[in-house]
Amino acid sequence: MKMLFRLIAMVFLLCTITIAFAQDKAISFSNLPDKAKTFLKKYFSGAEIITITMDTEYIFKKEYEVVLKSGSKIEFDSDGIWEKIKMKGMAVPVQIIPSTISQYIRKSFPNTFVKEIIRERKGYEVEISNGLDLEFSREGEFIRVDD
Repeated sequence: MKMLFRLIAMVFLLCTITIAFAQDKAISFSNLPDKAKTFLKKYFSGAEIITITMDTEYIFKKEYEVVLKSGSKIEFDSDGIWEKIKMKGMAVPVQIIPSTISQYIRKSFPNTFVKEIIRERKGYEVEISNGLDLEFSREGEFIRVDD
């Protein structure tokens, strides 16, 4: 019984510590990873940055979120590689989107643009301006319309 109590207490303590360290912290542009700074300078050089936050999860894992004046958001992993781009009222810069995905969308859904793109282990999730959510493989091959 004492062993069970100790185990529960240790799990509770670990969860409490993890939650205490998992918080958003405002940072400056200079504190972003170099890859994230380069990405923002290349694709969003004219955009005004409103806030940059660093979220520490599980004590070691860091994620960064950049919010632009337009309301658009870009999320980066701890290495500064983009994970999610969500544009407000405009298209995700076409140079960021893998060419096979761009070509598929241009051919299959003319007169639309990419509003949001999420890079995941298994591939990409893309929301286009007509409201459809599309799934693509890591190689950019169309998988399905997500409902």
